[in-house]
Amino acid sequence: MTVNPAMTVPDRYRQLTPVRHDETGARSALPPMIPARWLPPMLLALIVSGGSIVAQAAGFDCGRADTPLERTICQDPVASALDEQLAAAYRDAGKRCPAGGLRIEQQRWLQEVRNVCRDVACLAPAYRARIAELHARQCRGETCAGLGQRLVGAWRQTSGAGSFEEIAFAAGSSPNQGRFDTWLHGRPEFVDGRWRLQACELRLLLPGEADGSAMLMTLRTVDADHLVVLETDQTRPARYRRVRP
Repeated sequence: MTVNPAMTVPDRYRQLTPVRHDETGARSALPPMIPARWLPPMLLALIVSGGSIVAQAAGFDCGRADTPLERTICQDPVASALDEQLAAAYRDAGKRCPAGGLRIEQQRWLQEVRNVCRDVACLAPAYRARIAELHARQCRGETCAGLGQRLVGAWRQTSGAGSFEEIAFAAGSSPNQGRFDTWLHGRPEFVDGRWRLQACELRLLLPGEADGSAMLMTLRTVDADHLVVLETDQTRPARYRRVRP
């Protein structure tokens, strides 16, 4: 068959569409074989992947998406792909650093960064920055090994952020656990609490509280004179200076 070059693309499709006979003998058109170079990139990616535009491969189960933000992620191909990349980067970081406070850090990022977004224009740069952070993440558990001994002593807050004005750590039966006391306005606040440092996660159990209610902090820095921790529900780190006798 000769194709008239003046025809539009849809005209060519109609002229070249093959036919078949169905089981009743009626003639019906077969789907046209469209050259890949004529397909929009999104449609081409959809055909190659065998997916659908509505059900994207996000990093969570879109069948259980119950918030407007989650539905936005599932319905938008860019946000969905980024969420899947984030899930993979998180799993990889967890394998490299299984005890480095990653779960607490990720929950904080979800609450304070991702969940405040309302559209893809906000989500996309936030996702890309977080994925880059996870790929570059170092296993801080090794850098925190042995730092429990440095915690021992009294500390006074200097940052204006944090739960305690003053806190003192006492050594226990092992280098990474012991007792602590706190002061507020120069008077005792909590007495004989328990602390434990696991990897870079500092757990503070207030007196009389059950084990599951411990305060969780990520240890950022501790040296001869400075202590920096980030509490789970805070965006600013709490900074302390050692109190010398």
